[in-house]
Amino acid sequence: MATYARSAGRHPALPGNLAPNDTLRRKALEKLTLAIARAVESASDDTLADIVGTEDLRHALTIAPRDIAPESSADLAAIKAAREKTARFRDDMASRAGGMLERADVAEMLGVSVAAIEKQRQRRQVLGVLYGNEIRYPAAQFVAGATVANLKQLLEALGDSDPWEQLMLLTTPVSGYGPEQETPLQILARKPGAETLKQVVALVTGWAA
Repeated sequence: MATYARSAGRHPALPGNLAPNDTLRRKALEKLTLAIARAVESASDDTLADIVGTEDLRHALTIAPRDIAPESSADLAAIKAAREKTARFRDDMASRAGGMLERADVAEMLGVSVAAIEKQRQRRQVLGVLYGNEIRYPAAQFVAGATVANLKQLLEALGDSDPWEQLMLLTTPVSGYGPEQETPLQILARKPGAETLKQVVALVTGWAA
């Protein structure tokens, strides 16, 4: 379990840009700072990895306190159920995405270095999600040894939403872009025309709004 150093009797430092009369905001910030400190102190390595791996600050705040000792057996059962639900969801998403690839496998497939794959993920050229304790790459975004064309446009349209939510949306079948339902990733894989691509980007942008 991770530890968090504290000094007895000292309050956490607060930003100096708050107005002196903004008492309610200052008190709220102080309480949240203490709550986050307690959450980090109690966090398991898995939780810390989840926090570091997400780009969505709201998601980080949601998962941060999940290892704080519950006050009752009912709380413990609820936490266990939530974790099992999350694990099932991620396993389902992994299956729906054609499996999860390790960074080294993606690097070999694309003919680049492992470091280059991480840079591509940060630049939203490929999608990576925290699966277990590592960032993995959904196989559905790769076709014939290459990333599907124009993936970056969809990832940028999804903004800073949680990567797992992005994967869910990109693997959700939609109608109106062909004779049968296709996921956004499948549409990209067949290299659609400019107008169809524009419509798919608009659809994804609406989902993320």
